[in-house]
Amino acid sequence: MVSAVVMAGYNNKWEVKRYAKVVAEHYGEKFIETGYKPLRDFITLDNGKEIHKPLIQYTLERLFQSKLIKEIVIIGHQMLLEQRLGKFINQFEKPCRILNQNARISAELIQRFHIIPRKVKYNSVAGNLIKGYAATAACKDNKHAIFVAADSPLTSQEFIEDFVHLVEKHQKGAALIFPAILIRGKRDKFGRHPLKLVNDTEYQFPIPKDSAGRQGFRLSSVMAANPNLFDMNTANTAYRLRKLINPNAQVRLFKITRGLGYPNVYSKYFIRRNLSVTEVEKITSAYFNGKLKIIPMLGEETTYDYDGTDMEFRILSKMLNSTKKALKKN
Repeated sequence: MVSAVVMAGYNNKWEVKRYAKVVAEHYGEKFIETGYKPLRDFITLDNGKEIHKPLIQYTLERLFQSKLIKEIVIIGHQMLLEQRLGKFINQFEKPCRILNQNARISAELIQRFHIIPRKVKYNSVAGNLIKGYAATAACKDNKHAIFVAADSPLTSQEFIEDFVHLVEKHQKGAALIFPAILIRGKRDKFGRHPLKLVNDTEYQFPIPKDSAGRQGFRLSSVMAANPNLFDMNTANTAYRLRKLINPNAQVRLFKITRGLGYPNVYSKYFIRRNLSVTEVEKITSAYFNGKLKIIPMLGEETTYDYDGTDMEFRILSKMLNSTKKALKKN
């Protein structure tokens, strides 16, 4: 059994406006989110009746139902989460705590995890990650916890449990463990291009390859980590670069990899087209100063998150209703 931390943080108004501009310029999408994203209502139909659920509840339902999850820690807007989810959470016996993302990082945590405050702001993704982890039994036992995004409502209980089993297999040799989700087409249902890599791992799937022998991958909503085993001061930069939605992020990424002693990443990916999964593991392990394990998995639905655009809201709403119909037929 493992501890689960649900990442339900929020950005300030300036960050939201900046991201909305990037989305409009690079994706041509309309940004509609004006409130607290984890509590955005999604509507599904059940026998003709509308069922309203906040976005985060889909994830929480899976975690509460799983026997492999022993406790849940949620970090985000504590007051709003308690007001909206209090009754729902109290239905379950499984321990669940809600933490305030604006709480400061204690001096004890700063010392234990060698945190540089200017690199790990208290309300940043890395700040939330370390405060969430510190509240778990996993932290007390110096073990891995799984971290789950609050904005991916299609992530299933089955996928989470499959990943937990893989974490149990690989945790002794890795500080961070990421599922790399295989994407079948040239684009996913959100119109996003996958990262093309040669799959040279033990986890092989009959997914079509391109002419260079590569398969497409995207990150899911789940990861596992033990912050005792890697440099937490690298986490925020890695998070900001994860989507590479603008050229500046791409340039910065290639500068970072060159500085780590990997000057030919651009050539291997775009020209020679032979960058592999294990090579990405080595590069990212060097960056985090801790072993990172990438595990190819099936589960494209786990990559679909709600970042706040009208397109994402419409497609996710349709997919949630389609999933509900499929479950009824079975």
